[in-house]
Amino acid sequence: MTPAQDPPLPETEICRSTSVSGMEPDPEGHRVDLYLELGRTLFEFGASVQRVSDSVRFCALTFGDQDVHVFVGYESIEVSRRDGDRTHIRMHAFREPVRVNVTVLQGVSRLLSSLRAGCDGPDVVSSRLQALRNLPPVFPAWVTVIAVGAACAAFAWLNNADILSLWVVLVAASAGFAAKFYALPRVGNLYLTVLISALVASVIALLLLPFSGTATAEIALISSLLFLVPGIILINGGLDIVRDHTGCGIARLTSVLAQLLVITGVFLIPLSMIAPETGGPLIITPTPTGILISVVAAGVAALGFSLMMNMPRPALAGCVICGGAARVIREIAILACLDPILSIFIAMTTATLLAFGIGRITHVTEVVIAVAAGLPMIPGLAAIMGLNGLFQLTHPSAIIQSLLIQTTLQSSLYAAGVSLALIAGIIFPLHIITRGKPRI
Repeated sequence: MTPAQDPPLPETEICRSTSVSGMEPDPEGHRVDLYLELGRTLFEFGASVQRVSDSVRFCALTFGDQDVHVFVGYESIEVSRRDGDRTHIRMHAFREPVRVNVTVLQGVSRLLSSLRAGCDGPDVVSSRLQALRNLPPVFPAWVTVIAVGAACAAFAWLNNADILSLWVVLVAASAGFAAKFYALPRVGNLYLTVLISALVASVIALLLLPFSGTATAEIALISSLLFLVPGIILINGGLDIVRDHTGCGIARLTSVLAQLLVITGVFLIPLSMIAPETGGPLIITPTPTGILISVVAAGVAALGFSLMMNMPRPALAGCVICGGAARVIREIAILACLDPILSIFIAMTTATLLAFGIGRITHVTEVVIAVAAGLPMIPGLAAIMGLNGLFQLTHPSAIIQSLLIQTTLQSSLYAAGVSLALIAGIIFPLHIITRGKPRI
């Protein structure tokens, strides 16, 4: 008589049962190599320190490694695994600038979510990681270049540029981003790349503005450089500090400040040639038609900036929705006579919460969706007026006037307040929602 046999286990149970006795010995540290490659991939393509650390630990636990530690710095990453009396340590130094690639980040998130203990070996996971790193862009380069130019033109419109200047912004920003696209892998230095891109965009804008007949040349000029604002690095730096990864957070914020100084230095040269007038209102009361147009423009801008970050197709609609939602909430709040800075904070907080829900559905980190929605709300007009006023005050032949000082201070402080409100509207909701939860 044939002995009774136990019913076959489901696939997940079979996979788990093979790992009860632990993984095979790894004297050469190949699994540590995998953990390092995973952390390196995440950081190089724009992940926060918390996500790198949580993802590496999640992967290690899947392979049965309990004592794994990760240290992430701005210039290097180190992974160690202790196995009895032996400790395997691997380190990688980052030699290229961080390139935000949301498609790769999404792929890593799905890869980790699909891991099952005992089913996928380290070699398989490593090959899948390498395949993700080699993925081609979602859209051709020329589509991304034009989309970034259109996003900057939409930003100019949102900051009260006249229609005559929009084609100048489109051409100059597209050329500047193409220069960045071409120079970054060849130059290998982030700040030199920013300098080259800013020079190309500002020179082309300066050459084309006389042929446009625009009365808002300064808005067109600064809008042509918007694609250089390192939004992801800025938000990740703030998140790192809030989550107690202070060293890397400060380094990221220092990098952001250095890039902004380069952009400002380049911008002041053509600004001195245009010599715009100071003054004018920082906030214009919107009309129903103006709100509708601004919502469309914000959606176009968010779409263009999403393509710049190589956003996967399923998340593009979510970026447009978040960008439009943030803008309409801001305009309605201003119509309701709320403080403009408070209005922007409320709008950005709402957009970030919406981005969190969209990110859960699309497996795209909510930070990049929120940043794409928030970039069109940067206080460009106030920054222009503040920079112009500071430039006039520092000129040797300047005649100091109380109105000039008042306008400069008002514009500069307003731009700073709005920028802080934008950053806080992204960082604090995410920190509250994701507190204590692993980020993979």
